[in-house]
Amino acid sequence: MSRAPRPRKQQLDPLFESILSAPDRDRCPLVDPVVSFAETDEAGYLRSIETAVERTVALERRGAYHGEWAVLDAEALPRALRSPADAFSNDEIFSAIHARWHDCKPIVLPSIAADVVDDFAAEIAERDALREDLSTAGGLRQFVTARTAEIEPAFELLAKRAKLADPERDIERVLLASFPPTGRGKRIEDLWLKSAWLSTHDDDASMRLRFSFGSERDDDASRDIVRQRVTADLAERLLPESAALSAHPALAPLLDKLCGESVLFTQHIAYWNSKSGGALFHHDAFAEDAFDDGTWRQLGVCYVQLSGATAWLALAIDDLAARCAEFVEALAEGALPWVRAQLCGGGRPPIPGGFERLWQLAQDRAACTAELALPGQGALGALVNRGPEFTSFLADAGHGFVLEAGDAILLPNRGLHATCMHSVFCASEETGYSLSLALRPNREAPEDTEARSRDRRSARSRDVS
Repeated sequence: MSRAPRPRKQQLDPLFESILSAPDRDRCPLVDPVVSFAETDEAGYLRSIETAVERTVALERRGAYHGEWAVLDAEALPRALRSPADAFSNDEIFSAIHARWHDCKPIVLPSIAADVVDDFAAEIAERDALREDLSTAGGLRQFVTARTAEIEPAFELLAKRAKLADPERDIERVLLASFPPTGRGKRIEDLWLKSAWLSTHDDDASMRLRFSFGSERDDDASRDIVRQRVTADLAERLLPESAALSAHPALAPLLDKLCGESVLFTQHIAYWNSKSGGALFHHDAFAEDAFDDGTWRQLGVCYVQLSGATAWLALAIDDLAARCAEFVEALAEGALPWVRAQLCGGGRPPIPGGFERLWQLAQDRAACTAELALPGQGALGALVNRGPEFTSFLADAGHGFVLEAGDAILLPNRGLHATCMHSVFCASEETGYSLSLALRPNREAPEDTEARSRDRRSARSRDVS
């Protein structure tokens, strides 16, 4: 679908108007709206899209077609179809964003990191070559070895080989050692970097480079703030554009204000989303609810697009449960019969329990939310990762976003049952480069506080003597 000259005045299609004006449509401040379309749609609907279209995106991931989206220029729409936030003051915009943060709804920040894209243009341009280097075993160690000047003497690359947690997708894992930044405590010898494919699909060249420590999976939710800080330091030395994000004069203060305290950017992941690549629905929460009141848990994720483009479905897990219920109820009333047949028909249905199980989950919001929190969304995985029907349904409900270079998306999190679900597609012909940064409270570790108290007591003792 190509962009055509926009007529000055045109009667808009009723379906187009109803999608954009729906009272339950999600409206994220500052973001141009997205609607789905197909070339077989009614001519009036397609003409209405043409009056405001900025760009179109065809979604495909690992051989599965997920439909097409049109990103609309909000200013080209009639005022009645715009988001109320388009007329908000700065204080009102922050208030709306703050409410979304606490409701675990996605927050898109257009062009907030455009200065980083400009200032680090040379480094970002080199990242595609880095992806090629990391695609073969030995490339990751060579990358770190070539940057010893940036990491020594604070970090030491260890010679011992690291076991791969996922041999099908993992390419290489290297270990590093360091000391706590306070200079106290034992030497840390379980820092690691890992290069990996995002999938095993033949047409998907998407990759990631992850920075972490400890035992993979078991320590993913670690509250060891010392190791979290050391891991962040390592990432910022090897990927200097990430340091610019952590200290960004607009992004960092906004996150501190949203969280009500200083935020640490850590557990960095560099992503390369290639054509036909991306990620199925998932969340970034851990089973931390039972530990305490959540004062040390991961607060969410900040994802920044630095080159290329990605398309997102993102919404609070409660909202996804509500949309699943709405979609299943439509299936029960006879809509999209081929979808129901494919999901639940035949002798070997992909959903255990067939449509009866889907209906039970749709009628029980707590059970539906718990199912969505499972790896792969449990029995609902075949539905929520389905395209183009469910993907288009979510986009038309306001849950679709397209990120260009310089844009960021915040994915808040308060635990398994209060988190932001998201699904990602490559939205550019070229492979896009981006950084994902976990957000944790930047508080002083208990052991640091104790050591500082000992130092003060020792100093007072010397003064007295």
